Amino acid sequence: MEGLDRVTLRGRAPAAVAIAVAATAAAALGLMLWLQFHRGLLPCSLCIYQRLAIVLLIVLVLLGLWGSAPWRRASWSGAVLASLAGAGLAGWQWHLAAAAASRVRACTAVQLLPESSFAPGTLAGSLAAALAGKGSCAVAGQARWLGWPITHWSLLFFLLSALLIAWALWSRSRTLAGKTSGNGAQWRQLR
Repeated sequence: MEGLDRVTLRGRAPAAVAIAVAATAAAALGLMLWLQFHRGLLPCSLCIYQRLAIVLLIVLVLLGLWGSAPWRRASWSGAVLASLAGAGLAGWQWHLAAAAASRVRACTAVQLLPESSFAPGTLAGSLAAALAGKGSCAVAGQARWLGWPITHWSLLFFLLSALLIAWALWSRSRTLAGKTSGNGAQWRQLR
């Protein structure tokens, strides 16, 4: 640890946090697909839109790791917005599950890729099935994993992701501002 100082660690922490968020998002997406295909939990339309928010979050976070500072700022800001949109969807699903479960039996079905156009068992057929929302939003919102409703896990994930990416964005901009502040010793340590 002798060669590392506080400034050097501060410069690398945002990227490490971003990678951790992207890896956690990929694991969450894998869990959703496992619940659908191995546990038989049919996703509703809100579930599908949350999956799309997770995919967008992963893509934007990873794109922000490469490129210039303005590119990173734009990409990670988009990732924060994608996380907040996912949190809004999860919150609405939580509302449907809690307040309207007795009245809401089904949501509008979502078919982003027509399953009939792809052969079952193929990669394209599996993708079409993963992007088809057929379940009830109220029923899907009541499903539990590790004793807690999935909507709660989803909301927690999206809010923490938004918070962590916003921190990484803020921390990275502070580190870059320190490079241009005229402190030559600090600049040499960041390179």
